[in-house]
Amino acid sequence: MEDKDTQKVLEIVREFANIGAGSAATALSSMLDTELMNDVTTVSFLPLGEVASWLGGPDRLVAGTYTYLCGNLKSGILVVLPDDSAKALLEHLTKEEVDLSCLTEMQKSALREVGNICLCWYLIAVCRMINIDMIPAPPDATVDLLGAVLDIPLASLGIKVDTVIAVHTSFKGIDRQIDGYFLMLPEESTLSVILEKMGELSR
Repeated sequence: MEDKDTQKVLEIVREFANIGAGSAATALSSMLDTELMNDVTTVSFLPLGEVASWLGGPDRLVAGTYTYLCGNLKSGILVVLPDDSAKALLEHLTKEEVDLSCLTEMQKSALREVGNICLCWYLIAVCRMINIDMIPAPPDATVDLLGAVLDIPLASLGIKVDTVIAVHTSFKGIDRQIDGYFLMLPEESTLSVILEKMGELSR
């Protein structure tokens, strides 16, 4: 795409990201029993090789909720929470101290629920925006080094990904800012479909 077309499509991505983040904030507010405000701060198309650096480096400890699309469209989907954000959310939810390297079963369940809420609402926003059904596999969550977390959905799919749709959202409302990252890792044909639909919206 030409630069001006890319900018128009990025505006569409920002729109769906704001819708998804707003819905996620509403759902998380109910779960956390506190009002959250959200702000989408960055929307980018990134080469896969630059994603780890964009997120702080492959050796950064993160909490990731991940799934992949079933059906004709092929894409990995990830919601990544930096270690400090994941720890703050889980401690607020469970009312106990959290060690991310050794989560209890209750903490693991809470992490899956938080990630699943964000993942689903972002994905629903994408589907509504481009009017295409995207059916995800049941999601799972893990705490690991970022490089390992990024590999999980791609290994499940067995596809080659060149470009990642990357969204950074900040949530404010508990005693600190919570950072969250929504990543779509589509194969080339799926990315073409998404960009074509978003391009139609931008005309």
